Amino acid sequence: MMDNRLNYNQISTESGQVGYVKLGAGQPLIMLVGYSGNLLHWNSEFIYALAQKFTLYLPDNRLVGLSNSSNPEDMDGLAQDVIDFIIALDLSQPLICGWSMGGIIAQAVVNQQPQLIAGMALLVSQPDYSYTFGELHNLVRNLRDYPSRENREKLTELFFSTQPTIEFRKYLAKTILPIEHYVYPFNAQAQSLQDLAVTKWQADLTKLAQYSAPVLITTAKNDLVTKPQASWILHQTLPNSKLISYPDGGHFFMHHYPQSLANEIIRYFVA
Repeated sequence: MMDNRLNYNQISTESGQVGYVKLGAGQPLIMLVGYSGNLLHWNSEFIYALAQKFTLYLPDNRLVGLSNSSNPEDMDGLAQDVIDFIIALDLSQPLICGWSMGGIIAQAVVNQQPQLIAGMALLVSQPDYSYTFGELHNLVRNLRDYPSRENREKLTELFFSTQPTIEFRKYLAKTILPIEHYVYPFNAQAQSLQDLAVTKWQADLTKLAQYSAPVLITTAKNDLVTKPQASWILHQTLPNSKLISYPDGGHFFMHHYPQSLANEIIRYFVA
């Protein structure tokens, strides 16, 4: 097991700055969290397993943590944030792993600069938010404005497609990434930006179909946040892609299959 005390760093970019965590060794792999997420949403077993083969970079999206920029307030602007991050760190041919909205950001990155990215892993992602449960945004907002147990349980059930058992909740508590001095909840400003970005985004499947680098696509059959059909469409569109469908776990299936998912990514891009 690696040293599990992680430092939260900040780097200046052409457009602003990015807060991020770095760990591991090997080819660079940028981990993009999804809508309403911060770095504590990643499963530590999953992250530490990947860090055995990759140098991981876990950046916060704009207006979360220490991240901010002057790029446009849309999905292309969020993608430019990632491009600026790559340039600031002088990364050569990184991979991108995008979870849900993070996968949309990854697609926007390769739409703009496909030569910059060596490949993508898209976790329960989608071409655009028309494949997403419409009440997600309201549930996130309600929990922040009215942090009741009822609202928390509604969102938990949506993310996991069921109510987790007490034993599994204990496991989730044990696998939160231990990032020192990291207390950055998802805030109203970040949600406004992400709401605007996903609403304005329209997938360009014709352009996406020109991306020939390897892409690993994963979904869960019982995902209530993103329709599994979305992953199938991505698989049909991307010419050099592989689709893996997990039987359960919902939108947060990573927490049910952390080692399996990490192994699939490692086999696909390293082995």
